[in-house]
Amino acid sequence: MIFVVGILLSVGIYSWQSRMFQKDQMTEISPNQLQQKIDNGDNFYVYFYSPICEQCIKTEPYLKEAVKKLAVKNIVKVDVQKYEALRKQYQIQGTPTIYVYNDHKLVKGITGGFGNLNDYVEFFQETGGAM
Repeated sequence: MIFVVGILLSVGIYSWQSRMFQKDQMTEISPNQLQQKIDNGDNFYVYFYSPICEQCIKTEPYLKEAVKKLAVKNIVKVDVQKYEALRKQYQIQGTPTIYVYNDHKLVKGITGGFGNLNDYVEFFQETGGAM
């Protein structure tokens, strides 16, 4: 009986965690993967953040909500604390920063994030949304 309860709890926790991670539509990638996307000419957004950045922590819920609301599929994220050299390579002045790449080129970027959902929604709509 205890064994069965343990299995059910384990399955329930795994299922809950899977749903929680599925809600975050921003896949974390490495610098090599980022460069490969640029070299391939992919159209995408990249969210540069740091897990200890107060502004990132404050604004990320709005960003995630906008991504979910608009079904933005082509957004990735990179931890600049983990990959410090990226700051200089991609001229990242601060975090959070979102860059928009189209056909091998950086076409738009914002630094500092937005303090509300509507500004993120507007940003994605102006830059092609789900491109």
